[in-house]
Amino acid sequence: MENNDVSRRDFLRTTAAGAVGVFAAPLMATGCAQGDNFNNEIVIDLKRKGATIAPSMYGIFFEEINHAGDGGLYAELVQNRSFEDGSLPEGFSLRENILVPPPVKNHLTGKVNQIEDRKMRWNPDPIRGWSLQTKTPNAASIKVTKERPNFDTAPHNLEVTVNDASDEVAVVNSGFWGMSVEADENYFLRVIIRVSPEYNGTVEARLLSQSGETLVSCPIETTTPREWNDFRSTVTSKGKDGKASLAIVFNGRGKVWLDYVSLFPENTFMGRKNGLRKDLAKKIADLKPAFVRWPGGTIVGGITLSTRMNWKNMLGDPASRPGEIVTWGYRNSYGFGYYEVLQFCEDIGADFMYVCNVGLGDQYRMGDACPEDKIEFYVNDCLNAIEYAIGDVSTTWGARRAADGHPEPFSLKYVEPGNEHWGAEYNRRFAIFHDAIKARYPTIEVIYNAHGFKPNEALEVKADLVDPHFYNSVESYLKMNNFFDNHPRGKYRVYVGEYACHPGFRSGNMAGALAEAAFIDGMERNGDLVTMTSYAPLLENVNYPRWAYNLIRFNSETVIGRSSYYVQKMVSINRPDYNVWNSLNDTKSDAARLHAMSSGTEEATGELAADASTNDTKNDMSRLYAMSSGIDEKNGELVVKFMNISGDAYPVNIKLNGAKKIAKSGKVTILSAEHLNDENTIEEPRKIYPQESEFNRFGKSFAYEFEAYSYTVLRIPVVVKS
Repeated sequence: MENNDVSRRDFLRTTAAGAVGVFAAPLMATGCAQGDNFNNEIVIDLKRKGATIAPSMYGIFFEEINHAGDGGLYAELVQNRSFEDGSLPEGFSLRENILVPPPVKNHLTGKVNQIEDRKMRWNPDPIRGWSLQTKTPNAASIKVTKERPNFDTAPHNLEVTVNDASDEVAVVNSGFWGMSVEADENYFLRVIIRVSPEYNGTVEARLLSQSGETLVSCPIETTTPREWNDFRSTVTSKGKDGKASLAIVFNGRGKVWLDYVSLFPENTFMGRKNGLRKDLAKKIADLKPAFVRWPGGTIVGGITLSTRMNWKNMLGDPASRPGEIVTWGYRNSYGFGYYEVLQFCEDIGADFMYVCNVGLGDQYRMGDACPEDKIEFYVNDCLNAIEYAIGDVSTTWGARRAADGHPEPFSLKYVEPGNEHWGAEYNRRFAIFHDAIKARYPTIEVIYNAHGFKPNEALEVKADLVDPHFYNSVESYLKMNNFFDNHPRGKYRVYVGEYACHPGFRSGNMAGALAEAAFIDGMERNGDLVTMTSYAPLLENVNYPRWAYNLIRFNSETVIGRSSYYVQKMVSINRPDYNVWNSLNDTKSDAARLHAMSSGTEEATGELAADASTNDTKNDMSRLYAMSSGIDEKNGELVVKFMNISGDAYPVNIKLNGAKKIAKSGKVTILSAEHLNDENTIEEPRKIYPQESEFNRFGKSFAYEFEAYSYTVLRIPVVVKS
């Protein structure tokens, strides 16, 4: 075994602190050696119908983190296009490049949180993304000013002073770690510019390759001196480059002010103006998400309430949008705004979930609370957001949506007041929001933040769904396959809004993906209770990771799905309509009992009976499996999903009961890896990738061998007995 691999027993000892432990019989089974009583047999009964699996089961969660939007999904190529990125909100300051919020009190503790508790690093460069290029020292200077702002909402601009025009002077933007441009593709150039009367030269935009070659040039018209000129043009790159840059070039003396500089690809996802990066958006669309949760995440509350996400500031001309500092150490341009996310949901056939602020700052940051008499403001702000999305054009905000280009309502179906808030004050405010939303929009489902969620605990408020978040180790997820099995039904449904396995290895690996698959199988089996899920976070620019485990990674040129991405895709596009019984998940079956015994567990307690490092076959914890089975009614297929986190292949005889007809030929999709530590990278984007093939030996009883370190989906055409 290679040095970078984890042996089967070492994996069990090292992927998290402590023993593996607590594998309950119905949720996780351990394979038997040849000759054991179990003989590796699984029975599936198609007539024993289990829980339904909601069409809403698999969605996505988008948050502006890791430059997921700016420098990611949002297609803008220019970083800091409005020169607002270096500005701090009122009351904020810097201490050794650490962002220091104003001293507001956390509503839970009554104390001011210290920045040492949750440091927020900040780039102190006031002109980030831009550089001045001159051939001689002191030929020119640049600074950010608020002189005669074009938009009061975005007041900063760049003042360029050219002292020596004997050689050209340029201000250059390198984008978000390089601009990726394609040969013969069109790009929309927009420059809002003002020149002083004494400026005696011209201004030109040039798209430059990494080596400095001009890919396209465009003169910028400044026909009205002293006033802002809004110049727009379409330019065509003559070459391909993943590290291009945009230069604004000056050849005269005097002052020039730049208010806004944008370079936007024409070829966006679905051809939308102010739209999305095509390859990234398609990667998300390929997941076939049922819904999109937006805008967060911690940024819903903000570092303080003054920096919360504000949907109304995300509408209108992108050049006028002020943006806002987010909790992850940079400024969000608000370019991927409220209208744009609603449009994206429509384009990919997903419903929209709006996460609104309840007048509380993020409780992991400052956690301030608005005064009692201001709660109504936040309630109305939420109701206005709903009206913008689905209100009739006769309403104030419905009319605004129509004016923005979409008379028909969007598909907003869910509202979640707050994000990862807890305590009596949150509960009180949630109830206010719940009642106000239901009074005006009774069909909207209102979701409660179930922070610290535990099965069987009483819910203190009325809610349609509760939203627990789970960030756990490999072992925890394997054990959590049965987490929801005995949870009471009837009072609410569950939306697992954020979850991801943190295996403690770089930025994820196959072990984590397989553990997530085991957890997912358990949620799907409990589909009558768990009706919505979304992995988090979704996106990561590899040049700015602020969270280690993300579903999709990218740079300016390349997009990759992690192994976890392909697990998510496989479960989403292979969602049955309802579960059917199988012996592997039946606590009362002899098969499951024998599985539990052979795993080295005691049936009654689920506690480890022996050290996993022993060589005794019956105490060998290296073979770990999870399985779900269900019927896809539309396609007339039995869907079997099987997770094998063992280092050995698992041969099994599968018996199908209750079928009137079973086709011999069906489809198999396998996601596998050579080692548990394997993961996809920018350099090897398909190291772990689903492989599809035909299987021609299905029947009432058939043999199948599940590969080591694999997640497998079998699709078997069947007719269920009436």
